[in-house]
This record gives sequence, structure tokens and C-alpha cells, in this order.
Amino acid sequence: MFSAVIRTPLVVHLAASALAFGGFQWVKARLDASYAASSHPVDYATGQLAFDAQIIEGYYAHMRDAGTLPIYWQTQFIDFGFIVSVMAVAVFFGLLAARLGGKINRAGGWGWRLGLAAAILGVAGASFDALENLLSFAMLARPEAIPQFLALAYSSAAAVKFALLTAAMACLVLSLIAGLAGRVGSFVERRKG
Repeated sequence: MFSAVIRTPLVVHLAASALAFGGFQWVKARLDASYAASSHPVDYATGQLAFDAQIIEGYYAHMRDAGTLPIYWQTQFIDFGFIVSVMAVAVFFGLLAARLGGKINRAGGWGWRLGLAAAILGVAGASFDALENLLSFAMLARPEAIPQFLALAYSSAAAVKFALLTAAMACLVLSLIAGLAGRVGSFVERRKG
């Protein structure tokens, strides 16, 4: 899939990147609204990184008492759309940065490698988000009696997801910096010659 994206004309790649970002924003708005409507008592990261079954049971009890636990179920399904949009953004933006860095540094240069790493890490992070969602469904099957091992697996998947997505964003920024540095260096070389 990566090679197909890289071989597309740059204008098509730019348009696909813009569409992916627009889709990401659209799904994120729906996900945020559904999460807020579920009355989950803490933010995403705090809830996902609890690492404790009793704490998560408390979150679920809060929503059950508020009558919003079904909305939280629905939110988990919306999150799969968000996961797909994160993958698309990672692929299109990471490979776009790789292409822009590779133009000057040639394929294999730092801009290229870091952009490719951003795409791979972003897809991997989104994959762990999907695993986290599947584990949340297992917890929601018995929200009043969550096994501790399941809570640990859920929060561990979330922690890996956050680490991979953070690394993907860092690689994207570094790829853009490397590409820009390559362009500036190329410009300076031409001015000297």
C-alpha cells in the first residue's frame, strides 16, 4: 500500500492527505461529542491508563447510574472510524513528508526514513487502539466484575498506542525538518555554484 501511495502524482497525494485530514476531523468531532454525551467521568487518557479494574468499574458504574453506558458502547464503535482515519492520516502525511524529504535527500535519506517511520508508527499506534477497543468490549460485557488482568491488558494497549502515536508525530516533525534542511542546503549549494 505504501508504494502505491508514493507512486501517485504529488497533487493526488496532497489531495488525498487533505481528504484524510478532513475525515479525521469529522470523525473526531463525532467521537468527542459521543464521549461527552456518555458522561464518562474522566478524559480519554486518564480513563484508558487506569491499569486498575476497580477504577474502571467505578467509571462504568458512574455511566450506568447516569443511564449513559449505552452511549459509551456506541462511542467505542465510533472510535473504530477514528482509528481508520488515524491510519489514513499517518499513511498520507508520513509518506508525504518522506517524499518531500526524499526529493532532496534521495530515498534513503533522513527525511525519507523519518517520514516512512511516521507512517509505520502511526499505523501501529492505531492498531493498538483497535486492540484497546476490543478489550474494552470484553470489559463492558461484565462492567461490574472486570478481571484485573483484562484491565491491565486494556491499559497496556492504550499506553503502547499513546507511545507509538507520539513517536509517529515526532518522526513526522523531524522528517519535515530534515526535508527543509535538505532544501536549504541544496539552495545554498546552487547559490555557491
